[in-house]
Amino acid sequence: MSASLAPRHVLTLSLTLLGACGEDGTRASASAGQSDGTTAAGPVTEGSTSAATGSTGEAPTTTAGSASDSDAPTTTAGATVGTTSGTSTGEPPDPSTGEPGTSTGDNTTGAVDPCAGGMGDFDFSYLWVANTSQGSVSKINTKTLIEEGRYYADPNPGNASTSRTSVNIDGRFVVASNRQSYSLTKIAANVEDCVDKNGDGVITTSQNKDDLLPWGSDECVLWNTPVNSYAYTGGPRGTAWAPGDFNPDTCKYENQKVWVGWLDAPGHAIMGRFDGATGVQDATIPLDNWSSGISPYGAAADGFGFIWTINVYQELVRIDTTTLEVKRYPGGGINFYGLTVDAKGNPWFGPYNNGAVAMFDAKTETFMQVPGSNENHRGVAVASDGMVWVATNNGGTHGCGLNQIDSNTMTHVQFHNFPQCGTPVGVSIDVDNFVWMVDHDGWAYRIDPETYEKTQVVIPGNHYTYSDMTGGGLQNAIIPK
Repeated sequence: MSASLAPRHVLTLSLTLLGACGEDGTRASASAGQSDGTTAAGPVTEGSTSAATGSTGEAPTTTAGSASDSDAPTTTAGATVGTTSGTSTGEPPDPSTGEPGTSTGDNTTGAVDPCAGGMGDFDFSYLWVANTSQGSVSKINTKTLIEEGRYYADPNPGNASTSRTSVNIDGRFVVASNRQSYSLTKIAANVEDCVDKNGDGVITTSQNKDDLLPWGSDECVLWNTPVNSYAYTGGPRGTAWAPGDFNPDTCKYENQKVWVGWLDAPGHAIMGRFDGATGVQDATIPLDNWSSGISPYGAAADGFGFIWTINVYQELVRIDTTTLEVKRYPGGGINFYGLTVDAKGNPWFGPYNNGAVAMFDAKTETFMQVPGSNENHRGVAVASDGMVWVATNNGGTHGCGLNQIDSNTMTHVQFHNFPQCGTPVGVSIDVDNFVWMVDHDGWAYRIDPETYEKTQVVIPGNHYTYSDMTGGGLQNAIIPK
């Protein structure tokens, strides 16, 4: 008998992800009028909210108070119902050019086929935010702006220090890394992928921000795997899904892997490869002479079979996912911190210590910096239109906010301020190309990349959260629009 939903923990499924060929779905979408102010979703309190709770022990930080603009006009974003359907974006990238191929799919019936002979077009409907001090992960619907679930990420959540969250290529799963308890945890986005572990015929799972179930009882938390880190600074940080192998017959990615970095001894780092289905580690890539004293800090997959990570402040590292060959690139003074990869396979960095946004040209193997972009950067994301968005902290040229770079021209576009800004950390792009910036101090902002309208979403807790929190970065790298 197939499992049904437990009455108390019914998971809202109005945003079913596209996970198979030929499916169309009804989507709920947030509707907010354009204004010069900031919209707010959730229980927003005017005035100051909690200030930063202090250093997380990771990077040299500048104390950042929580600023508030109580005079800024605010509205509440309401939800309307609309319908979207998957459309083909063409063939896989041509490895020689990095450009998308031409679709050969023939749709004679007029029905929408997400595969269309190519790699599919998947819908990422959630932002996954690490609640660091709670040892949990929040699932935020990026269209309705509602927190639909909250999940413990470790058997000992009070000691977990959950940080990186990475979403897989079809948006169905997230992996969270716990820096202090040295473990990785996989969570399913959809109830169809959850497991009826106790065999009672129902799926018991969280359904909102207050419905945090005891460890082991939420059946959408699929596995937890420890790693052999030797110290907190060496705990797992850089975390990224690789896409796996696309099967055009099933319109699905198979053999998906998770890549995670940690230290197993002073001066010695590990990039571990884990089976995405089981959580079993199936490869270990040693990184000798690791100079920073902290684990591989960020990680991202490109569309050409490489995983990229950084030795924070020191160097860029590339791993061939087939041969496991390692190549290392000293940064020549670039203070590597945030990391992502664009659709051309070029890594981008948000350097700390008032550094300029930087890019590594993967073809020429040279670093480039963007003039006039110096800030105290953290997380970074690249949208499908080539815009680079980087979180910034106090102490830099403009202080707390978001830096915007045009990767096509390598120029600085604009610095964005916010009515309330504490310590921005992670940045990610959702399926509608909205930019998400998560603030350590208890909220996130959704930014319209065209109008620059900012919608604040309150997420209780503090969030030292990085990586590809929506899956949009991986989708953009593997299936460039």
